Amino acid sequence: MEAKMTERIFDLYWEGPYNWEEHKKKINGNHVLYASFGTHSVHGHNSLLYIGMTEDIQTRMAAHEWWVDYEYDPVIVRVASMGEISSWKDWDNSDQYSKANPEDVSKVEALLIYSHHPVYNQRSKSSIGCAKNIRIFNTGKIGKLLPEVSYRYHNENDDW
Repeated sequence: MEAKMTERIFDLYWEGPYNWEEHKKKINGNHVLYASFGTHSVHGHNSLLYIGMTEDIQTRMAAHEWWVDYEYDPVIVRVASMGEISSWKDWDNSDQYSKANPEDVSKVEALLIYSHHPVYNQRSKSSIGCAKNIRIFNTGKIGKLLPEVSYRYHNENDDW
């Protein structure tokens, strides 16, 4: 008998892009993830620099001010709220979701970082294991983010 795969599916609704100063007026408590884009000496213009999660997005974004000031060109940011999709029939592709569970946000962040390899994320590039059985749909203003990513495509033990 074949084992049934249980996969949790999340929709990340992205808003932006906002310039660094403008994002302070646009973000709210439902935004739990952010992606910063800018110029990188190797990867060029509009490169994904950093993906992060937070429970208090205003405070977390302020912690990045020190390196944003030293970037070659202006940094833009996209912010996302997230919701779990329980069925395709009920998926409403919402404009914004209410604040998500921090444990789920952490798993989603790990998968985003692993699949996109932002140039400034170092610590979380190896934490893919916590995202087992997670699939993400990036919707809204996704820019260069992949429309869909899944742990399913990462197979560390060759055990499909």
